[in-house]
Amino acid sequence: MGNWIVDQAHSTVGFEVKHMMVSKVRGQFDSFKAEIEAEDLMDLTTANIVFKFDGDSINTRNLERDNHLKSADFFDIQKYPTIDFKSTTITKNRKSYKVMGDLTIKDRTKPLVFDVAFGGKGTNPQGIEVYGYEAEAMINREEFGLTWNAALETGGVLVGKEVKIKVELELNQQDSAVLEISSLERKSLIENKQLSDEVHRIIAENLSDLVAIIDRNGAIQYVSPLFEKVLNYDLSLLENSNFYEKIHRDEQDTVRNEIVSYCGRTINRALKSEFRFLHEEGYYIDVEANIVSINEPSFSEKDLILVLMRDISEQKEVHKAIYQLAFHDSLTNLPNRRSFMNQLRNEVMERKFSKSNLSIFFIDLDNFKQINDQWGHDAGDFVLKEAAKRIQSVIRPTDIAARFGGDEFVVMLEDVQDEQYVITIVQSILEQFQNPIKEAGQEYTLTCSIGVAHFPEHGESPEVLIKNADNALYYVKERGKNDFKVFDQRIEDQSLERRLLENAIRQGIMEHQFYLEYQPKINMSTNELFGMEALVRWKHPDLGIIPPGKFIPLAEETGLIVPLGELILKESCRQASAWKNQGYPPLIISVNVSVRQLEDINFVDKVKMILHETGFDPKWLEFEITESVLANVKSTVAILKEIRNLGIQISVDDFGTGYSSLSYIKDLPINTLKVDQSFVKDIHTNKESKEIAKAIINLAKSIGLNVIAEGIELQEHVDELSKDGYVLGQGYFYSRPLKVEAFEEFMRTIHEAS
Repeated sequence: MGNWIVDQAHSTVGFEVKHMMVSKVRGQFDSFKAEIEAEDLMDLTTANIVFKFDGDSINTRNLERDNHLKSADFFDIQKYPTIDFKSTTITKNRKSYKVMGDLTIKDRTKPLVFDVAFGGKGTNPQGIEVYGYEAEAMINREEFGLTWNAALETGGVLVGKEVKIKVELELNQQDSAVLEISSLERKSLIENKQLSDEVHRIIAENLSDLVAIIDRNGAIQYVSPLFEKVLNYDLSLLENSNFYEKIHRDEQDTVRNEIVSYCGRTINRALKSEFRFLHEEGYYIDVEANIVSINEPSFSEKDLILVLMRDISEQKEVHKAIYQLAFHDSLTNLPNRRSFMNQLRNEVMERKFSKSNLSIFFIDLDNFKQINDQWGHDAGDFVLKEAAKRIQSVIRPTDIAARFGGDEFVVMLEDVQDEQYVITIVQSILEQFQNPIKEAGQEYTLTCSIGVAHFPEHGESPEVLIKNADNALYYVKERGKNDFKVFDQRIEDQSLERRLLENAIRQGIMEHQFYLEYQPKINMSTNELFGMEALVRWKHPDLGIIPPGKFIPLAEETGLIVPLGELILKESCRQASAWKNQGYPPLIISVNVSVRQLEDINFVDKVKMILHETGFDPKWLEFEITESVLANVKSTVAILKEIRNLGIQISVDDFGTGYSSLSYIKDLPINTLKVDQSFVKDIHTNKESKEIAKAIINLAKSIGLNVIAEGIELQEHVDELSKDGYVLGQGYFYSRPLKVEAFEEFMRTIHEAS
């Protein structure tokens, strides 16, 4: 077995990863070791091949990308500095081979197959025989833990699961015989000036491209007529100029070095490059170039290079447009969530080495939904744009503000010296929102709440920083809004409890841990039972009974109220149908319906399905909605009418405490008003409460609505409310919420009493 030497200067080990914005990220390992044993390189099946790639030598011509690829999220060169390959079996099919072996990345070893093609046999300037091979293989990123899908740079993310490995090798043996070409033979070849058939073919196939022939120093020997048509050049003048000087100065040295290095190779494939080329009128166009060495002695004694260029300016503009759409918010023109997270990852990664601090603000506009509901989405859009301007007016140009979605914004303060500076900026943002936002004679009053997290104190990863800033924001929102809070351990503890409770609610829904109790509704004048309200309860297998005030708000916030509400409605209808089948008199059953349920586009269809499955007559069903639902009258009326058309009654709960106006309540498709218990509890001692309750009762009667008072706990409440006639009541004076068996007993008792 002979040992073959890899010509490092003319061999490359590279890779490609699909990338959203630049199609592909190409890179190579500038440093690698290869040990190849073979009896004869014309037959690779005799070979043993071992490679070691130096991870720290990754080169994509972009330092930021290189740092990302070297990081723990990708190759992780700190822990695993090399990538190893060792062949096990090599098979041949004509001139191509399959080299099977074991690839080790990040301490994970997986089988890999390289498709290998023989690239030709040549002689280098020293007369040594050189053998060329090209190989490609695909590896699955997930199998090797290369799952990172963040930006390699601002403006794109990795896509797809695969990484392509590309190897080009030139192999020789130092003791190969030196072959020389006599000067007479060389002179004879030079005298033949005709282009080779191969060069003819290349030009013929690329007539739509800009074709140039240059020497190694860039002197232009020939340009195609398209240079005049596309770039407005005088061809005779252009052929006396230098090609490199027409390339943008930021890219001249790179392209020149690429071409010089490429021309030094013995066995060549086309070199691909992208750069900006000068138009005669002074601006640059983006071009994609295929560069081919013309080392045919029959053509010229010089080393000439064929350059085939294609204008890709339009393609670049499309990429820019895609970038704008993919990484910026179209309304405020701020970076969007994806762009912000990419930049935050970059900053966090840099600070793992520099140890400088940064801070994250999570900003939420308070009560923004009311602006949308009351004034329309055009007003809401204007407010969002103005909010973005006010946030940007406070921070430095080096800081980053982004719109995360909806009415949520985030800010990243870079190179923070101390917390006092952060607090000053936060307070300035809060102050910016104290002034009303004015547009077309209308004023919109708006405040914001802000949660703050510091790197590295409150998290060393982007995800943890955002989560903790969000937790601090939630803390502010719970305690009155229009303020800020810096994350601390107490918030973390509360956040953990909240997450555990959320998971427990989700699990409880799946495992049917929730059950219903029923509170009677009584005609206070006749003492007759006419209905009941279904109230959800939760019996946790480990924690026991959890009060509704603990889980209902969280279910509302997380959207879990939608599946929970569906469960409540289904069980209510099922139980009411069962009582009817058992011979109990029919009663109206009231079920609470939240705003989140009404916003569900499938809500009415779900109601129809439940009524069909349970066989329940909708005329005995009532939906209780809170008065806050009526804040957006336009969207609410439509859904309420659909519900009424099914035969279901509608009751407005907590009336008198919310947003609805007495002037339009008559136009809403509702049946009943429930007087809030805050007006009932002191109705016998407080004149204002008495007058409010009386006004609601009179209003309801005047427009043909029923009235029910909740929170009836004393005989005095009954006496006071009964003075003005027929009033319905609900409260502990009559009964607490009852489980099924207890409610059945209540029905029997009250029936016997009547």
